[in-house]
Amino acid sequence: MALDHVLKWYAETIRSPYLHYGYWDEPDQVDPEAIGLADIARAQERYITRLAEVIPDSVHSILDVGCGIGGNAAFLRDRGYAVEVLSPDKYQEEVIMERFQQRLPFHRTRFEDFVPARSYDLVLESESAAYIKPKPGFAAAGRCLRPGGYLLVSDYFIIYDDQSDSPHLRGAHRLETYKREAETAGFKLLEERDVTAHILPTLKTATAFVERFIYPTSDYILYTLRRKHPRILAGLRWLGQSLWDRKQKQLQLIDSEAFLTYRRYKFFLFQLGDKPVT
Repeated sequence: MALDHVLKWYAETIRSPYLHYGYWDEPDQVDPEAIGLADIARAQERYITRLAEVIPDSVHSILDVGCGIGGNAAFLRDRGYAVEVLSPDKYQEEVIMERFQQRLPFHRTRFEDFVPARSYDLVLESESAAYIKPKPGFAAAGRCLRPGGYLLVSDYFIIYDDQSDSPHLRGAHRLETYKREAETAGFKLLEERDVTAHILPTLKTATAFVERFIYPTSDYILYTLRRKHPRILAGLRWLGQSLWDRKQKQLQLIDSEAFLTYRRYKFFLFQLGDKPVT
């Protein structure tokens, strides 16, 4: 897998060990204009704290699938779990190797291709489920888990499809389809939490940042080029219009109202039956 430059940018700008949305306990009280990087980092730690509350008491060993740069794994390891991590991303491997100095077992592979040397009590997919096709993903989880083991998934899912070109309809699984695939693969749904409201302040903060800094900065750059370097501006527009249009469409992904229209953010706890379907 090629380097995920978006995750690399996110890690190096936020400078948090976590690469997820974060969790806000009182989302209605959050002022997006007043949020700083430290607030986002605290929300991200709160996220794994809330997610860890779903882990059953019988769990001791965890495989963190799509581990990011190791924030969740470090949190869980510090609380006594035996954690291994998996990702196909080279940058994530480099960061984890440097940060943990070989003390955190890392498997660089796609989850669908992973052949485990042992079984685990729980497989964690924190904002990685959307990258994994459901059928092979559940099959891989079945190979990794002991009978009666658990799959903990936290991610966003599509709840409404109006057949539009909204980017919210890409890069995520249909909610009901995902749950049916889990059942077909031998996984019983034990718990489902809708935490959509608790991640929305992150989107609202991102929107506020773009409107306050990115758009005015872009306008200033365009104004300066128009006055002093019109030929350069014409060339840039010719070369970059389609790229600019694509980036503008991607910004719809931080539109919290659009997110609510198309998606829901869920915590799922599944349990593997004694005879998983392969």
